[in-house]
Amino acid sequence: MMGIMKGCLKRISDPYFASWIGILAPLYTILSIGISIAFSPWFSWTNNALSDLGVSPLAPIFNSGLIIGGILSSFFSMALARAERQSLPCYLGSILLLLACLSLAGIGIFPESFGRLHFYVSLAFFVLLIIASIILGIGFMMRPGTKPLGILSASVGILGILAWTTMRFPGVAIPEAISAFPASILLLALSLRLRRRENLG
Repeated sequence: MMGIMKGCLKRISDPYFASWIGILAPLYTILSIGISIAFSPWFSWTNNALSDLGVSPLAPIFNSGLIIGGILSSFFSMALARAERQSLPCYLGSILLLLACLSLAGIGIFPESFGRLHFYVSLAFFVLLIIASIILGIGFMMRPGTKPLGILSASVGILGILAWTTMRFPGVAIPEAISAFPASILLLALSLRLRRRENLG
């Protein structure tokens, strides 16, 4: 049994396999959120939080999307940290991204019905995501050939800060989306980078 588990972990941490996980995880999460919104006519972008979907009749779809997406993205983040360990900012940013992904899964595991615990894991996700994006951005901008990726990463973090500090609505769904959805694009870009690194050997 232990041998099977080790084999699975080794497979998941393989850069090529991990790059596919990094591509599929955000797409799966976005699809789950999109389906939940599409079949929830009561949902309002200005009056609700995305997490309200986690205690709705569509909760199984929404929460499972966050849990599975967060776990898969965590595996990708571990592979990214291993690949970027020669750069301290990129390595640190990858570790913070890992923690953000685990927090994303936590949002699905502990929906709004868990009260303050849900608030804490949600806060951790958005704060860690912003910090990770900025640190990764700094790291990639410092390295030759990765400045565009660095600009993209830093922009995701800055956009998240602006969304949370300038937008004022009764609900927080819009700043949540502006913080999280661009991060999905960043994850796709990081996945493609991980794949290129593997192909180059």
